[in-house]
Amino acid sequence: MISRKSIDQVIDTARIDELAREYVDLRQRGANLIGLCPFHKEKTPSFYVSPQKNIFKCFGCGKGGTPVQFVMEAEQLSFPEAIRSLAKRYHISLEETERSPETTEEDKLKESLYILNQFALDHYVDNLWNTNEGQTIGLAYFRHRGLTDDTIKKFDLGFAPDLPDALYKKSQQAGFQKEFLGMLGLANDHDRDFFRDRVIFPIHAVGGRCIAFAGRIMTPESKVAKYINSPESSVYQKSKTLYGLHLARRSIREQNRCILVEGYIDVIALSQAGFENVVASSGTSLTEEQIHAIKRITSNILLLYDGDPAGIKAATRGMDMILQEGLNVKIALIPDREDPDSYLKKVGTDAFGKFLNEQSVDFIMFRLTVEMEGIQGEPLKKAQVASEIVRSISKIPDPIQRAVYLRETSDKTGIDESSLIDSCNRFLQEDRRIRSFRMQKDALERDKEALADLSSRGHSAPKQGDASSASDAFQEKDLCRVLMLFGDRLRETEPIIPFAQYIIDNIIDTLPLFEDATIRRVIEETELQLNEGNVPGLQYFIGHESQDIANLALEFTMSKFEYSSNWSDKMGIYLLTQKEPEENALEDIRQAILRFKLKKYNKFIAELEKKLKEAQYSEEELELELKSLQHIVIQRNEIAAMLRTVII
Repeated sequence: MISRKSIDQVIDTARIDELAREYVDLRQRGANLIGLCPFHKEKTPSFYVSPQKNIFKCFGCGKGGTPVQFVMEAEQLSFPEAIRSLAKRYHISLEETERSPETTEEDKLKESLYILNQFALDHYVDNLWNTNEGQTIGLAYFRHRGLTDDTIKKFDLGFAPDLPDALYKKSQQAGFQKEFLGMLGLANDHDRDFFRDRVIFPIHAVGGRCIAFAGRIMTPESKVAKYINSPESSVYQKSKTLYGLHLARRSIREQNRCILVEGYIDVIALSQAGFENVVASSGTSLTEEQIHAIKRITSNILLLYDGDPAGIKAATRGMDMILQEGLNVKIALIPDREDPDSYLKKVGTDAFGKFLNEQSVDFIMFRLTVEMEGIQGEPLKKAQVASEIVRSISKIPDPIQRAVYLRETSDKTGIDESSLIDSCNRFLQEDRRIRSFRMQKDALERDKEALADLSSRGHSAPKQGDASSASDAFQEKDLCRVLMLFGDRLRETEPIIPFAQYIIDNIIDTLPLFEDATIRRVIEETELQLNEGNVPGLQYFIGHESQDIANLALEFTMSKFEYSSNWSDKMGIYLLTQKEPEENALEDIRQAILRFKLKKYNKFIAELEKKLKEAQYSEEELELELKSLQHIVIQRNEIAAMLRTVII
């Protein structure tokens, strides 16, 4: 595990403005920089970068954080991967700390699989370039497909010879464990290579590491599958992977469009011709994970499939999921039963680019045209097709877009627009019911977990309708705010301790009563850090591995509207009723603690009063309970007086 010291060093060294400028055209606005968000489509800039605080925040999509979170979003990396990527960029040596044996073994296994995949890639590449068989079969095939040597090297293409155990023997000589070969599908239980007599297409993660392989057979009219792929493993999940995305993501962002094709060769050929914003779903139906991977970069997708019935069918798979994500989908079908690669060779780069621009049509309009052909005289089929198209339209989040599509559908089908609108509304209501049911189910599961947690801590859960059941969310969040913003500052009065220690000392007894699990974790972690002699500050929480905690810290510190020194410096207007925000920490903390404790005391009093009404006590027990209640009421009233709050 990367040490906290190294994580902080990476966050402090990496500059968010340097990283963001690689993706966004930024301009100055006061102390901040502003531009169009790289993570969602927008016309009005809402992406803010604070070089002073070394953080970013988009007020459109909500994403934000340190340079680490920016790299995680931009390159789709995990937290440790982003830390390692930035450390490499800024020449920082990372310090590793001990982890649990289970976690350490899991990380070692994953890293071993990555290393073995790279070893296999090097083996296949070496075979392609440095063996007679590789050159005469593999290299000749790629060159015959029109690929240049530079392109072949760019995509790490390789060759597996027609030998039963070439990779297996080589890996054993290098000291790799036999079971790892099996996990990655590189060899079977009989020590035989999985990929033999095939050209090899390595599959990479977005960060560029090799995670799997695809192999194409060379024998014409063979009875075996033309393509075979690595099985899924802890480093490769097919549903989350798009072929070529590691090379295409920058171009996709620059072009603000992702071209989606089916085959590996299509990706490579288009990229070589200058259409670098291209990826492939590798012949599978699009998944939600793949759609989200594209959506992080652009909202515009162009489907480029063969013009035969199979290509049309492939193009329509998963469309409702894409529309539901609010993406703009166009389609261009390759004519003359060509595929993208062969059509590109046939017409040339310029004509192909013109084809993409002129023949790309809106997907809904395309579907209307294709599916309505030949059924004008068949009312039932027309109604069925219209219903299916309206269902797809209902998935589109934007109501204006839905209205435009419904009007076009009415014009194309001759069906009354009001009928289509009614049908669309029924689909929308059905989807809302399904979502509502799922939300209720999820909420019920969360409530069960919360009740179990309360029970384990020895507290009775509040019942619906109780005065004590009102949420403490605001008070808990406010307390978390002052802890994160001011926790690492020192009190100027006795005892001179960090504000974090002052806050924890005042509220730690109420920790079991916290409703928000994330805030409770912040309190627990702060107490743990203080016990170890550390005082966590704002940057500690902004750079936290937990995105929920990082988002909380970012919300507290980054705002489009900040107090400007120009009021006093240039205009002579001063704050008279209170100190400036950064100088008001002590009173802010004091007020937050008092408001928090008042809320908790009120809830506890309500619960105790209810308990006294319902439970059967002896006279002695009743007297003790009443004294406890009286004591808490006195404390509550003292806090209310400090806050100048009237208790009714």
